Amino acid sequence: MDKSTTLVDIEFGLSQLSGNKKLLFTLLGKFTDEYRTLDTDLQGLVESQQYDDAYSLIHTLKGVTGNLGLFALHNASKPVESAIRNDKELPNDYSSFVVLLNETVSNIDTLTAESTSDNSANAKASNAPVNSAAAERARKQLTSALKASEFISQSTLEEWLSAMGIENEKREAIIDAVDELDYEEALSELDAK
Repeated sequence: MDKSTTLVDIEFGLSQLSGNKKLLFTLLGKFTDEYRTLDTDLQGLVESQQYDDAYSLIHTLKGVTGNLGLFALHNASKPVESAIRNDKELPNDYSSFVVLLNETVSNIDTLTAESTSDNSANAKASNAPVNSAAAERARKQLTSALKASEFISQSTLEEWLSAMGIENEKREAIIDAVDELDYEEALSELDAK
């Protein structure tokens, strides 16, 4: 598949964030929050002749989309950026850019909704019976990794927490602490009764 036409390349986004799916979906959610009104914002800036602000807005969009793997929108933003910078106007085919922007936002909304429902299914699955030997082994491995400040991949962390059968609230607190690289907080959450 041609990457230049890919709306959302999840694999690329994950590769940018060391496989941290939760962080990727957080960033994608922030992207849609910030750029959902881009069309209105951009047109308003151009109409009021605030070309530097319009250029800054589209330039930032181009960078963010490239980093998150939103390649179709990234490539479509280049001629818009160029037209604002060089001609102080939106390009003639601006409407196709807007269609792509809306498609990308809609696609991300769908993906983040699916991810949320997957997380609820995983939370229910974590209430499965726990093998005490596997739980103890997972606890030792997690504790050792946290004390050594080792990188812990999202999948490994999920595997250890599932093996331990940790309740959802505590599980989320540990995941959040590890995502923030606050291993001391993760340890204290793990040891809390």
